[in-house]
Amino acid sequence: MWCLLIIPTALYASADSNYEKALQAFQQNEPQAAYIHLKNVLQQAPGHIPAKVLMGKILLQKGYFNEAITEFEESLREGADIELMLTELANSYLFTGKHQQVIALGQNYKLSADSQFDWHLFAAAAYLNLNDTDNARRHFLLAGKLQPTSVRLLNSQAALLLKEKRLKEAELLIGQALQQNSTNPQALQLKAELLQLQGQLPKAQQYYEQAVLLSPQDPLLRRALLRNYVSQYKTDQAEETLQIILQQTPTDPYALLLSAWLSSLKQNQADTVAVSAQLSEKLWQLTKEQIVNQPSLLFSRALLSYVDGNYEKARSDLVSYNQAVPADLNAVAILTDVYIRQGDNGLAIQLLERHLSQLNNMPELAQRLITLYVRTNRAYKAEQLIADLRLQFPDNIDFTLLHAAVLKQIAQDQQARDLIAGQSALHSDNLLLRINHALLALDNKDYTQALMLADKLLSEDAGNVHYLNFKAAVLIRSGQAQDAISLLEHILKLQPAHTAAQFNLATLAIQQQRYQQAITLLEPMVKLYPQHKPAATLLGVAYFRAGQFEKAETILLKTVASKPYPPADELLFDLYFQQGRYQQALAITEQGLKRAFMDETLLWKKAQLLLLLKQPDESIKVQNLLVGLITADADKMLRLALLQRESTDLVASGQSLQNALLLAPQHKLLQLELVNHYLITEQYSKAEHQLKQLTAQFPSDPNILMLQADIAAAQHQYEAARTVYLKAIAQDPQFRLAWVKLYQLAKSGYGTSAFTDAAHRTLSTTSDVSWLRRLLAEHYVNQQQAAEAITLYETLLANGDFTEDALLHNNLANLYLASDTEKALQHAEKALALAPKQAFSLDTYGWVLAKSGQYQQAVAVLRQANALNATDPAIRFHIAYTLVKLQRQAEAIELLRQLLANEQDFAEKQQAMQLLQQLVSANSA
Repeated sequence: MWCLLIIPTALYASADSNYEKALQAFQQNEPQAAYIHLKNVLQQAPGHIPAKVLMGKILLQKGYFNEAITEFEESLREGADIELMLTELANSYLFTGKHQQVIALGQNYKLSADSQFDWHLFAAAAYLNLNDTDNARRHFLLAGKLQPTSVRLLNSQAALLLKEKRLKEAELLIGQALQQNSTNPQALQLKAELLQLQGQLPKAQQYYEQAVLLSPQDPLLRRALLRNYVSQYKTDQAEETLQIILQQTPTDPYALLLSAWLSSLKQNQADTVAVSAQLSEKLWQLTKEQIVNQPSLLFSRALLSYVDGNYEKARSDLVSYNQAVPADLNAVAILTDVYIRQGDNGLAIQLLERHLSQLNNMPELAQRLITLYVRTNRAYKAEQLIADLRLQFPDNIDFTLLHAAVLKQIAQDQQARDLIAGQSALHSDNLLLRINHALLALDNKDYTQALMLADKLLSEDAGNVHYLNFKAAVLIRSGQAQDAISLLEHILKLQPAHTAAQFNLATLAIQQQRYQQAITLLEPMVKLYPQHKPAATLLGVAYFRAGQFEKAETILLKTVASKPYPPADELLFDLYFQQGRYQQALAITEQGLKRAFMDETLLWKKAQLLLLLKQPDESIKVQNLLVGLITADADKMLRLALLQRESTDLVASGQSLQNALLLAPQHKLLQLELVNHYLITEQYSKAEHQLKQLTAQFPSDPNILMLQADIAAAQHQYEAARTVYLKAIAQDPQFRLAWVKLYQLAKSGYGTSAFTDAAHRTLSTTSDVSWLRRLLAEHYVNQQQAAEAITLYETLLANGDFTEDALLHNNLANLYLASDTEKALQHAEKALALAPKQAFSLDTYGWVLAKSGQYQQAVAVLRQANALNATDPAIRFHIAYTLVKLQRQAEAIELLRQLLANEQDFAEKQQAMQLLQQLVSANSA
């Protein structure tokens, strides 16, 4: 009995059966039948990845582009291989105008050489649609390096030339494409577009019609034909084509607009009903004259918009009203609030400064201006204004507190504390001053005084939850977490909805890795106060740490949607980076650099991300900016050198290492990396000279010995390399990198027995080296010594080592397959349980099932493996083998022919060739 994921066996068996029927229907060009079977599959097993991919392809054929995109993107999130759907997804993006998503495909996913070629052409098309011909041309050049004689490349380059109106050059390329393939629909379409540009509309029509016959499902091609008919005022043909387009894409705005136009030409008024939205509110029907005569109506309308949360409309009306009635400070107050809500603090300051002389009449506005000054680091202006206000309003406690905040910002913390302490002594009955006195003590990390002041407040009002929460905050900051938890739980008994206590308790829960408790506390709070960014961000942290990444992303995107919030931005960056979504992480970094120009931390991030996105030239530009920021720091220069090396900017990397050594000539790691640099750049004599100096300083350092061996190996002196690697291991038996390099030499055929002997010696004399026993087992696998490998793997499991390692169980399943299918199945099932959405575990499990005679189950599992890794030829061979066992020889022959046409090498290639030959011979007999 077997189970895939958490869906009952019977259900999955039925789903797999329906999937096979859907696939056969699709291959026989029966999309409707395939669609029905797939609907059944996805009702029974919503997470069936091959079914979702195939559903996307059928939806694309039917013209449901957004729906197709949804299926493809969900499949990718579930782990599907992009190779299965790159063409279809890219085309869907292009048709729906999602050009940046097309460009991101090649940056976010690892692609095979063929798929890289396809992506370069799609990216070029996207850039053309964005009118960025330079980047389009760059992608054409990259595609040309991969497949210089491709018809598709000729077509794409011709499209660029047509866009640039270089018709003669385009005509030459189109001619070459048609010479290679006279029935290529894209080449015929380009010929038609060329003729259209030359004004030869009837000839263009012929080529368009010929292309449509060859590719009837291409919506862009039909659109082009429709434009040709419209240009010639051939309304009957246009209408006929239009109906087909509307059947394929019922909501296509271009087609709907043309439909109305054609109807109007035929004077069919019933089909051309104009729909215009009428605003229901009377205020929005005001004439300009009414507003000029009675501007208060404009203020009333602004108030309605403000109350409804429509700040953009409120802002527009308030600006107009302020120009008409500048003395109305109520309007100034509301407009200031709108500016602040929309993140335009600069405009709010300008507005308040224009009314500075009137602010005495409304002190709260003056207070807001000072707060804005503090928030935007304009302390000198804040200090001037607060000094004036305190002279005018000496007894205003709010201004005293604001003055203390200004003093803190200009680094006069002691003066701020003295001010509050003095005012507290004068106004000992003023709770606000006493509370701020305590807060300043907490800010100053004077936890003893903060606790004393908190206890004094509580002695007068023991049940005051605000004082209790403040004391809890002091306990948290002073590291007394358990006491803080007890206090916070007491607060929540007194006042279950106390948000600050919930927030602090959630913070402690996250620190103690009790993520679900934090989520339970924070979700209701965020629902109740959606604008509270710290709570939303903390919930994002809890989701992230709990592995609920989609929820984390959703809440964080909401948090930063209206305006940036650095803690949420940083967490969103971490989320994207961890998930390998580097394009999204780069977008966040770029936004950060707009706010903090030349920020060193952000520049490091950007340089690294561009490398991960395979844009080394762009990364180097950022690295060059970093040079000027870190010239006095040897460690940062080393970091930059390693980044430059990764970018293959080896000259710059070497220079950075040399510059760093000038700053720190005895820096051991710098010297080692300089040797590494000489090794990489094949300057072996310089490497040996530098290493000689290091050896004199550190004669027994295993790292130096390993570098000596690396230099020998680079010069093909493998025996010498092996000897020195063994010396390094003798110095440090736990030196894993040296062991790995010795293992790699043995794998290449140099010193296989030496590796075996050294490993056995170390295992017999050194404890805590289970990793070495594992490496020796892998060595035996490479040497095809199955019995020895099995013994070591089983020893590891018996010792409790690597028991939850999917790869180990996977290897054991493959090793047992030749001798004990029952044990093979046990380990394959264990590997699958540990790695349920990995191609390697699904492939091995499916192959064991096939070899056990469970062919129907096997093909279903192998389809899942292929959905996750469409480029692995072994998986496709296993599917072909299983299809033969299911008496589906025609499908197996087609699959084997595709597989072997690729010329990709794999362990079972000879078996695949023999199987194909047998099938073809049997068919012809």
